[in-house]
Amino acid sequence: MSLAGIGRVLAPGLSIAVLAAVWELVASFQLVNPFFLPRFSSIVAGMIEMIRDGSLLQHAGISLLRALAGFVLAGCAGTAIGLGMARSRALHWTFDLAISVANPAPKIALLPAFILWFGIGHESKILMVALSCVFPVVLSTYIGALGVSRALIWTARSMGTSEAALFRRVVLPHTLPFIFTGLQIALPIALIVVFVTEMVAGGGGLGFVLVYSARLFEIPREFVALFTVLILGFGLDRLLLWTRRRVLAWHEA
Repeated sequence: MSLAGIGRVLAPGLSIAVLAAVWELVASFQLVNPFFLPRFSSIVAGMIEMIRDGSLLQHAGISLLRALAGFVLAGCAGTAIGLGMARSRALHWTFDLAISVANPAPKIALLPAFILWFGIGHESKILMVALSCVFPVVLSTYIGALGVSRALIWTARSMGTSEAALFRRVVLPHTLPFIFTGLQIALPIALIVVFVTEMVAGGGGLGFVLVYSARLFEIPREFVALFTVLILGFGLDRLLLWTRRRVLAWHEA
């Protein structure tokens, strides 16, 4: 590999390395109170220790399960509703007003009600994630399906294409890029919501670790939980982008 190729590979991590080095120097010289800003190396050491004893993987797995379960529910429901609204006037009339009212509302405000109805276990957090993520998927899917050229639909129908084949060969391929855009918007929302719900309601997970560590003044463990969420978010985002490129290779080209 040439030097230019090596530079392209290492460049994305350069800013993180510089930030970590500056962080370590600032904390080492105690330019900021160590209670508020522990050394970066102590955070890394705390992360390694939590990985060894299994606690970090356990709580990260809980958060990941809740986030992905709610994300998948939102993706399936949002895609179905968005396509249905674009293809059926009855469904559009059914969901349009509800989505217009509920979309700008802060869904996290419903968390106390969800805890009352579903408890502090997985159910309340998964449903809270699904509710928060479904709206961008619905709206993006609806816009994509609504934008299919009527001339293209009329041409397909004039050639004897059935409704099922029309949906599979015309509407869905045109809408897929919009569906993935909605999913990309919903993914960070899923992580944010699951993190916040765990901070408020407990029940394990990285949000619980952060709050519990803050109460015990274990600041490095608090940053470990926060950094783990950032790592999970970055990894899931890269995975979704990779999936988009594979599924929509024809579109990206």
